[in-house]
Amino acid sequence: MKRNKKTFGFTLIELLMVIAIIGILAGILIPTVGAVRKQANVAASKSQLSNYVNAIQMFKGEYGFLPFVDSAGSDTVFALNSTGQSTEFIKTLSGRDVDGNVISNDDARETGNRKRIGFHSFSESEFFIDGSDVIQENQISDRFNNIEIFFVLDADGDGFVNPEPASERIRTSVTAYVEENAELGAPAYTLWD
Repeated sequence: MKRNKKTFGFTLIELLMVIAIIGILAGILIPTVGAVRKQANVAASKSQLSNYVNAIQMFKGEYGFLPFVDSAGSDTVFALNSTGQSTEFIKTLSGRDVDGNVISNDDARETGNRKRIGFHSFSESEFFIDGSDVIQENQISDRFNNIEIFFVLDADGDGFVNPEPASERIRTSVTAYVEENAELGAPAYTLWD
């Protein structure tokens, strides 16, 4: 007596083909997802810089001068790559100290924000995270945790700035750029592109 029972299943060759196809698709998809994530972080970082530029322009609208400008003359580059500069930046644009308290009279005179106006409210996502995963509320960073952030301010009042990475002068009173940090895998980007 013969049994004509059909067995349903996959052969070893069919299983290996499916695994190979899944591997090829994953090899194509994973780098694409990484590139999309990187572009999303660049877009979020540019938005963060735009908010800072707007806060600086609101400061100028209120007080009649740009903060962080050393002297009238050529363009001023203000870097946020040190805690001292970042702390000054936070105090000037928020009207608050890094601990959240209103700045003192001395700080108000020093920063130029005499009325202690909050032009920008800083959030945790804007601060540097150290090697121990502790948020450093006195150091600004971008979404890549890169602190190489630079602002170029029109100190001479001609309506143009000439940042080093740009090939020509740009019609604005304030702009910003970030330098690459290869150690973090953080790309360079600018607001004027």
